[in-house]
Amino acid sequence: MEKILNSVLDAVRFDAIMKLKNVDNISNHQQNQVIDAAKTIMKLADLARKEGLLALEDMIDTITSDYLKQLIILVVDGTFPEIIIEIATNIYWTNASDGVNSMVDYIYLRGMLSIQNGENLRVLDKLLMSLMPSKLSQEYLSQMELLHQNEEVQNSFNIHPAFQNDSGIWESIHNLENIIKRLPNRSIQRLLRELDHQHLAICIYVLQQEVRKRILENLSTGLANAIMEDVAFCESVSEKDAASSILKVLDTINFLLETGEIIVPDGM
Repeated sequence: MEKILNSVLDAVRFDAIMKLKNVDNISNHQQNQVIDAAKTIMKLADLARKEGLLALEDMIDTITSDYLKQLIILVVDGTFPEIIIEIATNIYWTNASDGVNSMVDYIYLRGMLSIQNGENLRVLDKLLMSLMPSKLSQEYLSQMELLHQNEEVQNSFNIHPAFQNDSGIWESIHNLENIIKRLPNRSIQRLLRELDHQHLAICIYVLQQEVRKRILENLSTGLANAIMEDVAFCESVSEKDAASSILKVLDTINFLLETGEIIVPDGM
């Protein structure tokens, strides 16, 4: 049975590789689809390693792929790997995804099986890179290195003591954090296009690490680098400047909600 299931999984892998390989003039958007899929799997793998498989359930609302959502639910529910393979490959062939979407789906499938099995993160990282053409794997590696660098910087941040005990500003910070946690990635990307870099840098500085990561993951590599350089100079930010930046972001969110350009699932 195991041999048969492995051959079924191999067939999907071969199909996805060939379909990706046959894409002519792969666009930046298509490249980012593959890279983002791999980054998402690594994020889920890291979360599962730190907090256990049940913690993945809390991430479902942030996932845009219905296929990945189903895989997460199957893993969280403790479904046997062979059943997951059967269900997931049935969906893969039934939907008949083409080109880049085929590889994205295979990355999700192989990644979630790896997460369920508790495979080493470094091994999983190399496995995902092996599925990408050289250009994509190098870009993926660059983006992952940037994320790790940002985490090191973020871990060294301290909230400025000038507003450490100010309940008003903390309430605004928590409101902003709760909204960003619930925004879909597309809505975050739309919001970021409206924000001044200085306001964004200050907000990233005062927000908790989980929310910072969500914002940075929705920026291009170059822009994320530039913003993080600004964040490094925010240590002496005043209460007034912090409050002004947070209010600006909240006002922008309200405006985009009113115009229907972004959504918050299940309301505010």
